[in-house]
Amino acid sequence: QHGATRTYVNWPSSGNALFVLPDLAASPSYQVQESMAADVFDECTLSMLEVRGATAVIDLAVAETPSVGPVTSGQVTTTGPALLVAYWWGDSVVAEQTATPSAGFTVVHSLLVAQPIVQVAVAVKQVAAAGTYDVTWSATPNQGAITWLVALQ
Repeated sequence: QHGATRTYVNWPSSGNALFVLPDLAASPSYQVQESMAADVFDECTLSMLEVRGATAVIDLAVAETPSVGPVTSGQVTTTGPALLVAYWWGDSVVAEQTATPSAGFTVVHSLLVAQPIVQVAVAVKQVAAAGTYDVTWSATPNQGAITWLVALQ
């Protein structure tokens, strides 16, 4: 686990965390498993992203907007060219929504339709120079979210 688990303000028994596995040799047989209590009213959603060519997490920001958005992440700082990976974890209980990032980020994965509890969108942006970056997400319906922004070099 990279950093602490972030608990939702509006859902204090729920939260999310970031896990990083550096130097993983990609394999078609690689599996990720999650163990959790046998609570039929609980859930576990995994969102995974394979990044090739990066060797380290150089900065990480996690933030939450517990009311309506737009939702802006914390800031990360890079020392040179980097890949920014942004996660949006919505806190609404609707079955269909959208989550759209700003600032040239491209959504590469999402789970936003027919999921009345957990919503996630993942976006990436390649930056060419050192700097401080963030991302703002707009959602429909308008809702709060936990955001993670990770800078990889």
